[in-house]
Parts: sequence; C-alpha cells; structure tokens
Amino acid sequence: MTTHATDLSPRPLPGRAAPTDVTDSPGPFVVVHSLTSLVGMNLNMDMNHLPKTLRYGGTERIRVSSQSLARAAREYMRTDRTQQHPGTHALSTRSLPTAVAQQLETAHDVDTADAHPLAALVVAACGLSINPSRPGQTKVMTYVPANAPAQLARIVMTHLGDLDGPREAMEDTIAHWVAASQTTATSPADGDPVSPLEGLPKSLITAAKEALAPGTVEEIALFGRFLAELPSPGGRIFSAAHIAHGFGADPLNRLTDEFTAHDDYQEGGVFSGSGMLGLQYLVSGTLYRQASLDRRQLRHTLALSGRSEAEVEARAQSAERRWTQAIVRSLPTARRSRHGSPPRPTLAVIATSDEALTAGPAFEEPITSQPAGPHAAARLAAYLHHLDLRQGAALWMSPTGQAPPTFPDVLTVKGF
Repeated sequence: MTTHATDLSPRPLPGRAAPTDVTDSPGPFVVVHSLTSLVGMNLNMDMNHLPKTLRYGGTERIRVSSQSLARAAREYMRTDRTQQHPGTHALSTRSLPTAVAQQLETAHDVDTADAHPLAALVVAACGLSINPSRPGQTKVMTYVPANAPAQLARIVMTHLGDLDGPREAMEDTIAHWVAASQTTATSPADGDPVSPLEGLPKSLITAAKEALAPGTVEEIALFGRFLAELPSPGGRIFSAAHIAHGFGADPLNRLTDEFTAHDDYQEGGVFSGSGMLGLQYLVSGTLYRQASLDRRQLRHTLALSGRSEAEVEARAQSAERRWTQAIVRSLPTARRSRHGSPPRPTLAVIATSDEALTAGPAFEEPITSQPAGPHAAARLAAYLHHLDLRQGAALWMSPTGQAPPTFPDVLTVKGF
C-alpha cells in the first residue's frame, strides 16, 4: 500500500460531543445567535457589485442576505466532512433530465440517442414538466434528493423492456418541441403529439414519484421546497430552518479598493502601462446573525418517509447537529481568492427556546465603541437575558483576550 507524507483527508464532523450540539436540551426551537468580525470582504454583493446594506436605527449597516446565508449553510453540509451521512443531501437544479441521461450512459451503458428521451420520460413521470426548447432541463428549478439521478436511472433500467413505445413517443415529442422552437410560426405548445406518458407502467410512475419523496432527505426537511407541479405532501414542504438577514452591529465601513493588473508580457521590452485598471468594494464590521430551527416541523417532514418514530427521531437529531454546526461555522465564500479565508465567530450562542426570537433589537443603537466585537458581545449577552432561553451553550473566542461577558445561567460557556 502506498503511503503519503501528507494526509489530505478532512477530519470527521464531530458527533454528540460537538460544542454546537444541543439535541439533549428540551424545547421546540433551536435558536442560533452569532457575531463575526469581518475585515475587507464583500460577502454578498448587489447587481452593481456593491456590498448589500440596510438602514437600521437611522444608520447604514452591512447586510448579508438570508438566501446567501442559507446557501452557505447547505454548501457546508455538503462538504466531504459530511460524507459519513449518505443520502442526506439535495440538489437545486434545472438539469435533472441531463443528470439522469448521464447516469444511464455511464452507469448502465445506454446509448446516448436512447438515454436522453428515456431520461426525459422518467423525469416527466415524476410529475415535472420538461423545458420544450431544452429537453435536457425542467421548466423550473427543482430541489430534489442528490441521489435522484441515480435512482431514476435504475428505475428506467428496471422497466427498460416496457419502454420502447413510450421512448419513441418521447423522441417524437422532443423532435416536435425542437422544431417548433426554431420557427416563429408555431410555439412548442401548438399541436403537441400524444403524450409519451401514455402506456407507461404504473409501477414506474409510482417508483419515480417516490424517488423525489422529501422525507428521505434531511436537507429538504431542513430547508423546505416548493414544487408546484407535485401534489402535497411532497411538492410543498415548509422549511424547518428560518434564517434571518445578517446585519452589522456597528455602522457601515465601506472601502473602495482600486487595483491594477500588471501586463507580464511587454512588447519589445517597452513598458506600455498597466494591463487593466479596476476597483472593488469591500466592507469591514461586526456581523450579527440569527437563525432558528423548528424541531416539530423537521420531524413532521421526516415522518413523510414512512419511517418508524425511532428512525425519524434519529434522523431529526442528526439533521439538527449538522445544521447547527453549519449555521455557526459557514459564511458565503465571496471571492475567497481575493478576500482570504472566512473567520470564526467571536461569539455564537446555540440554545433551545419556546419561541424563535431574534436579538436584533439589541443593536438598533449601533456599536460605536472600539473594539466593536467585544462590546457587541456584551450587548448581545445582556439582551439574551430577556429571551427566556431554556438551555444551550455560548461559544466564545475573544479577538483581544477579554473574558466572556455574563450570559444567562442556562448557557454553558465554552471555547471554539
């Protein structure tokens, strides 16, 4: 066996001993509050490439949108550190038919000419509409189990002997769509041939729909989905995780960073100036974030899989551990090659509660004392006394060596 001096494998995600684990704490909600010191970053930009902002308490602040924070958490949960949790991830994509076709070609040696109509057929059998002008895509974004392409490909192979007629009908339908999309005289909806789903085995349709079942995937149970074409329960799943927009506890500090790109090749050795001039916009400050997890909604969705109560409980606790870890440690990547690595929070509080309340009002008056991070932490700790937390942990990592502020007695103070 070949051995290497450098071990490139990541450490496993911590289990029940992780400082973010509050699964043993009672309460219907898990609430996470955190403060993170950002230096010269643009984590979340608008259409003009400016850092997103908001006004609160009459003061302009940093803003990081809830969508980008949710995306960062999902990406964190999908990293190699979570490969010990197979079958827990989901994909947000329009290219499900293409992914199924690729599985048919690579895993089952199906000819390309047959793989694409078969893939479109089984995706349509799930209840999803195919994009007429691009049969390799669905009409709208889908949020499906990550193993759905492989599962749907296996379903096709199981029923392959019964699909010659429907496959030819789908080929005709695709040809009709493509031809119609190339002319202005007709639209893909005009004169559609007979639906290729006619004659499909009922067992294939049932199996295809089950492949998209939400209760089998922790990520969909956590973040929810809305697929209008699929009947409920299954098409519309309410999110168990609620993630607020992050905002600055202190006033906005924006920097315009002008840069030049040097031309490494100067014609004839004569310097002709910079290869490019440009600028980017950066911000610094202390970011406050809040997110919550509805434990009851999470278990309700996971129960749709038909698993036993014990299995649902085990999966719910697994999902909660991974979610709290991701919420605390993840940030949008921005332009990491130019902004550097993301920081750990100065303070993160993970606690259970009877209500999912924010501590945002603690910062209506912005933090103006310096250093802002420890002052914001003291302000947050004082506000938490009013939120009726039941049990949890406060993770503290002072940037300047200060002792942690005074937290509610129900919180255990730990280090990262």
